[in-house]
Parts: sequence; structure tokens; C-alpha cells
Amino acid sequence: MNTTGGAEPAVGAQVEAYFGPRPADAREALRWQSRKTARGRVRMLLWLGPPLVPAALGAVRGIAPEHLLVLAVLAPPVGWYAAHMSLDRRVYRLYEWAARHREYRCTLSDTGLETRLPDGTSSLLLWSECEAFAETRNLFLLLPKGKGAPLWLPKRAALTGAELARIRAFLERNLRRF
Repeated sequence: MNTTGGAEPAVGAQVEAYFGPRPADAREALRWQSRKTARGRVRMLLWLGPPLVPAALGAVRGIAPEHLLVLAVLAPPVGWYAAHMSLDRRVYRLYEWAARHREYRCTLSDTGLETRLPDGTSSLLLWSECEAFAETRNLFLLLPKGKGAPLWLPKRAALTGAELARIRAFLERNLRRF
């Protein structure tokens, strides 16, 4: 993202959207990323796999079957809990970053997505900087190229159903759907 003081969107059709960040937005975005992207799935496997290592090593070393059973039963919940806590920590950090500003004013144009903040700064995310977009129940997610968290645009930012359809049309016209 280029952060500038006065980036202007392209002249032509535009859609304006206004929203304030909510913790549920960050949670929905990161849960989607961990379930649907390869990077997110690898991160989950890294949390779920290591607790099974003691059971595998115990089987190789000849530990009694009843002890292996205890390890095999306890290991998945430990991994699940660690993955859940990791996701919560990431959600908190992402929301804390987004909540520095209480209101976001977004303009979708043929150039990209411009976000203006109350402190007068703005950022322009060009469509060429995005890999794809996805749609969840409450959000539109923009997936930046590289290793970033998905950027979200809540559907509640559109005041009418027509504006929501226009936002969806902008995204479908400029990005591929994930």
C-alpha cells in the first residue's frame, strides 16, 4: 500500500463505503485465511502436528500401548488449543492495528481501493497489488500479493443493496474470485 497525503481515485464510476472496525471482522478474515489458503492450512498443521510427535517417537521406541493411547488422545486437543490461542492472538493484533482509526472511508474505482482516514492520510491499493478477492458472509476480503493478512471491507459499509452489488461488480471486474 502506498500511504500518501492526497491520492485521488480515477475519474469515473466510484463507490463510497464508510465503516468502523470491529473485532468480529478481524476474526472472520483470519479464520477464512486459515481455512481457505495454503499458507493458512500450513500454519494450522504446524500447530496440530507437533503434539503428535511424542506419540510417534513412543511407538518407535516401544512404549507400552496404553501410554501411547494416552498421548494419542491428549495430543490433538493440545494442538487445537494452541492453534486457537494463536488465532486469537493474531486477531487481537490485527484488530488493534485497525482500531487506531474509528472510521474508514473507502472509495472503489477502476484504479483500486482508496482508504481515507480521519487524520487526513490516505492509502491507495491498486488492483494490480491484489492477488484475488473473496467473499464471506459479512466481508469482502482483498488478498494482497505476498505474505499479508487479508484486507477486509465489511458488507455493512454499503448503505443499500444496490451499493453492495456495485462493490461486488467492481471486485469481480478487477480481480479474480478466490
